[in-house]
Amino acid sequence: MEGRSRRIAIFGGTFDPFHNGHLRMALEVKEGLPLTDLFLVPSARPPHKPSRPMATAEDRFAMASAAVAGIEGISVLDIELRNEGPSYSLLTVLEVSEGNPGADLLFLIGADAFAEIATWHRYRDLLAACDFLLLPRPGVAPEMSFPPEIRIEPEGNRCYNLPGCSYRLPGGRRLLCPVLPVLDISSRSIREKVRGGRSLRGLVPSEVERHITDHGLYRGEERG
Repeated sequence: MEGRSRRIAIFGGTFDPFHNGHLRMALEVKEGLPLTDLFLVPSARPPHKPSRPMATAEDRFAMASAAVAGIEGISVLDIELRNEGPSYSLLTVLEVSEGNPGADLLFLIGADAFAEIATWHRYRDLLAACDFLLLPRPGVAPEMSFPPEIRIEPEGNRCYNLPGCSYRLPGGRRLLCPVLPVLDISSRSIREKVRGGRSLRGLVPSEVERHITDHGLYRGEERG
């Protein structure tokens, strides 16, 4: 690890449900970067989703927790489940920072979400609050996800132990764009398979599949 500071990654998402694509990405980042901890943060009321999540916040938290149980350095936080109102990423980052004084924070964000970050709540404050790591999409170059409203300058090949490149964000924070293996799995496709009575083997951890079955999740129609 560079220096002696702690480096913590925050991986937020609806996780409806948490699947093997999420898990593989978390493991790749945890093993490839000098991280002390990686926190999964299920969103309770995501402000950018057109409809409410299909599963309750409690179910989504339980599935993520079961999926990473026993994996050293990866855990799940209920920050956004405890707070009232929309789940704003800036508030989550600030709360994690307050609970871990002196730690360097790294925010993991999907390429599709980063493309729309200029629409997020106080996005300039968020960009100044921590470094970012862009989670790739299959067949999409990182630069295609850069919002035109934000000036992003190339920095070089500085993704620690991962291949890739990095950029400078306004205010001096960094955007890491590592080359990572991508499992083309979506939560929506998993929900559709559940409604169709099809197997989830290979798509979600066995603990998640068991929770979905035991609690009868995703058998109804999609909303929105």
